[in-house]
Amino acid sequence: MTEQTQDEAPRSVTSIWPAVIIIVFAAAVFWGAQSYSPNARRFPTMVAGLLFVLGFIDLWSRMNLPGRNAIAAFWGTGFGRREMTHVPGLRAELTILGWVLGAFAGMAVFGILIALPLFCLAFVWRWARQPLRVALAVALMLFVFEYAVFEWLLDYDLYRGLLFGKGGLSRW
Repeated sequence: MTEQTQDEAPRSVTSIWPAVIIIVFAAAVFWGAQSYSPNARRFPTMVAGLLFVLGFIDLWSRMNLPGRNAIAAFWGTGFGRREMTHVPGLRAELTILGWVLGAFAGMAVFGILIALPLFCLAFVWRWARQPLRVALAVALMLFVFEYAVFEWLLDYDLYRGLLFGKGGLSRW
């Protein structure tokens, strides 16, 4: 790959705004989760907290503040690194957006417990071009993780989707 400095990366990528958007999104998730029951708000609150911390680290690494170099060395930030030296084309960006929208559609129709392992299976197999056995292993590990953590340990009923939830399509 060609070497590219931070100055050559698009300003929309190197500015502070991506980090600020993450922090604002974290605040919105936290605020929105407060209307849920105490059991249901635990996970979105944890996600919002983690998003805020990571967004703050990202923001710090983009600004000229003391400790920026230490953050860049520890977290691997910086647009001059070899894995950050490409700017994907519009078609690649739209393809990834399609995968994400497909994952959300799958969660709406089939539920989280089924859709996320199926999404990972398809993504690892088709997009990452890994062997089917690797994609199946990833999907199985994700399913076991989802079930063990959310359904069993947290006693948190994951969304079952339009096809498998009570009321199905009539809820919409």
